[in-house]
This record gives sequence, C-alpha cells and structure tokens, in this order.
Amino acid sequence: MAVELDERRVRELQRQRIDAAMEVLSAVLSKGAASREEARRLLEESYRKRAIQPIRGKAWPPDIWDKEMATLYVVAKYALMLNEESPELFSKIFGFEETLEEAAETILTRPPEEARRLVLFLLGGSLDDNMLARLLRIETTKMLLGFGSEDRVIELLKRLPKVFPEQERTVRKYARYFIALRVAQAIAAGLVRNRISKEALKQALAARIGLEKVMPDDEYVEFIAATVFGIPKRRLARVLGGEKSEKREKGRRAKG
Repeated sequence: MAVELDERRVRELQRQRIDAAMEVLSAVLSKGAASREEARRLLEESYRKRAIQPIRGKAWPPDIWDKEMATLYVVAKYALMLNEESPELFSKIFGFEETLEEAAETILTRPPEEARRLVLFLLGGSLDDNMLARLLRIETTKMLLGFGSEDRVIELLKRLPKVFPEQERTVRKYARYFIALRVAQAIAAGLVRNRISKEALKQALAARIGLEKVMPDDEYVEFIAATVFGIPKRRLARVLGGEKSEKREKGRRAKG
C-alpha cells in the first residue's frame, strides 16, 4: 500500500514544530556566536511555549532535547540553507548532526565492508545504540518535515544490518518506531481513515523493510499519533479501535 504525501501537506502537519525551529534559528543568527547549548535551551523554551513535544516514542530519555536538535538541524540546512550562508556557525552548532548525516550517506552509497570502515572512522571508532538511533533520527526527521523520502529511510534500515550486524536488534526496534510514526503521519494527513487501511499500511511498510519483529501495536501508533501529531482520541478511536469503538463513536455523534 503506497501512501503519498506532498511536501506542502507534510510541512503543514508539522507547522508548529517548523515555526519553533525558525524562531530559535532567528535568535541564534541575531547573536551570531551562539553555542549548541544555547540553541538547545532556546529550542526547549520555544517548544514549551507552544505546548509541543519533541519527536519521540514512549520514552523520555534524559538527552531528549539534544536529540531534538535534529529538527533544528534539518530546518537550518534544508529550509534556510544555513550550511551555505553561515558555514562556521552552522558547523559549530550542528557538527554532530553533520557527521551523522555523512555516515548515513556512506551507508547508503558504499559496499558494506567499506561503509563500516568509513563510518567507524567518522564516528571515532564505535557506533553504539544511541548514536545509531540518532543517525536514523536525522533521516526520519527529514522525511517527517518534507525534506526527505520514506524510500531513503527504508533503504537505510535495510542496509544497516549488513554494515553493522551486531546492531540488528537496535535497527529492528527503530524500524518498529518508524512504522508507527509513518502510520500516525498518514492518519494525521487523512490518508488512513479506518483500521483496514491502517493495517494494510503497517503490513506494507514491514514487508518493504524486510526485518523480523518490526510490527508496532496499535497502542504505540496511538501514542505517537497523539503526541507527535496531536490527533484527538476520538478520531484515533475510529481508525484504531476496531468495530466496537467505531460503533461507540457513531453512537456519541448520533446523541450529540
């Protein structure tokens, strides 16, 4: 099942998040010499002011705001071209994300053995679970904000176990999150409207990724849909709740 979202629609779904990033980047540019720490602090303030959460699954790790710098990076590079306009400032704040994106490109374009050697060189000799998830997060954020493609993320998920077989468990875990995020995005866009189309999309994404045990349950999809996209629970009940929930929802509407 193919679900296509045009770039404009994708960005509208995340308009508050993009606006928050723009506000932070404007403040950073006005100072001209901001640090990564200050940019991260401003990002957290901007999100809290708008009552929006970082892009995430159910966990709230202690470094969540540093991870959310991926959103700031994507907007800075692909919306404002700050890597070209202010390269020194850009690298000062986003040097880590630049390296991770280069590592992702290497995995996508080089043979597995060569890719492994080059990525380990780029990352100082090791790739742990957290760093791998952050590498994937950049590519996923690009897709989520309309600056990248689903195909690129899926190809990365398929290649990673060949380059870093010891990280297959982490890749499977992230793949489960990615499917939940993608299904939630499709619900938010109105492209998935019932449990049949929801299940078809989940199955199609899992088949394309081709790894075992990557199907997210509906509870996970619901959490991400509510948290990342702000979809009301009533709407989610119609899509995820099955026949009984759909009947209950119809009854509520009839009474109202």
